[in-house]
Amino acid sequence: MASGGLTLFLFAMARTPEAKIKPELLIWARNSIGLSQAEAAKKIGVKEERLAEWEAGESRPSVAQLRKAGTAYKRPLAVFFLPEAPRDFQPLTDFRRLPDAGEGSWSPELRLAVRRAQFQQDVAEELHLLLGDELPEIPAVDLPPTDPEHWGGRIREVLGVNLEVQEGWDSPREALNGWVAAFEELGVLVLQAQRVEREEMRGFSLSTGRIPTIVLNGSDAPAGKVFTLLHEFAHLMLHETGVCDLHDRPDGTPADRIELFCNAVAAAALVPGDAFLSEALLAGQRKAVAWNDAVIRSLADKYSVSREVIVRKLFSHGLTPWDFLQAKVAEYRRAYELATEPKGEGGPSFYRMRVRDYGRSYVQLALEAYHRDEINAAQLSEYVEVKLNKLPQLEAELIGAGSTA
Repeated sequence: MASGGLTLFLFAMARTPEAKIKPELLIWARNSIGLSQAEAAKKIGVKEERLAEWEAGESRPSVAQLRKAGTAYKRPLAVFFLPEAPRDFQPLTDFRRLPDAGEGSWSPELRLAVRRAQFQQDVAEELHLLLGDELPEIPAVDLPPTDPEHWGGRIREVLGVNLEVQEGWDSPREALNGWVAAFEELGVLVLQAQRVEREEMRGFSLSTGRIPTIVLNGSDAPAGKVFTLLHEFAHLMLHETGVCDLHDRPDGTPADRIELFCNAVAAAALVPGDAFLSEALLAGQRKAVAWNDAVIRSLADKYSVSREVIVRKLFSHGLTPWDFLQAKVAEYRRAYELATEPKGEGGPSFYRMRVRDYGRSYVQLALEAYHRDEINAAQLSEYVEVKLNKLPQLEAELIGAGSTA
């Protein structure tokens, strides 16, 4: 063989084979995570023109390049070889008050959080069936959504959290752990999402599957997470679930009215009206006033809730004006932003964050199915996204885990 021919042969052998895939699978995968062609090309490490050629069917990526695309799009390699694009999750109602809010405006991080929650919801249902468990049901409310106090009382009833228990919690962090444990005991999956801006999403809920699921923004303050947790459960009870930022506005769209009601239900569940109105700090007050922050903070500490909850209660009982509520909510949310825990060394371990974000009950369910030989180690690794050789560390963390904050 001539030297030129040998060089060509060696070059051909060194090239990674082309991936014989349909262009629409590439387009679907990129759109599913909300990346533009320019953003995607940068993540994959190719020119935008090359990615455009792949999506137009004018050329094909190599298998190595396709692997990089899978990493960028958070999709397994095998999905690109399907005969057609999978049917992705059903769009969720968007209750946010952001400009141009809608599924098309979701960040890649929010899309991934929703996708992961729906995956966990499906897995949890499968595991419950394998273990012979009864699937949880959302409790019914015997009144229309016009009385937040009644709905809040019903939530406390089904969760089994009374004022004595609540007042025994020493801090918002301990209160969050207590409320989450009560919801998990009821059968609700409580998850947390990282790297999603709080202004974009405070929480969302899923009622489309058989396992009710609530996702909190992991970067929020513990007291903020508690309020979001109750707010999203009100959505589940209404069967009006979706993505929320918890902003409210009276006399707005139907979505605005649902958000306003869920906010009122959350406040009523956290601070029952009869107990609140009997507080000595409120004695004799019968008109709307601008309250001193010392009073607000004292009541917030007693019930282990945020100051925003107390101001909402004052407003719902006609003890403070709407403008005062809105001003205080804006002030407290600015404080949440400043209180974001710094990232860096000395933070929680990877395994503690995995238990927190995937939910203690979900991780426990997966481990139980594994120990009862209903799933194998590879499935367990896939369900909790931990390498096989690191599963003992995850289990050790679960046994010792005591915080969901």
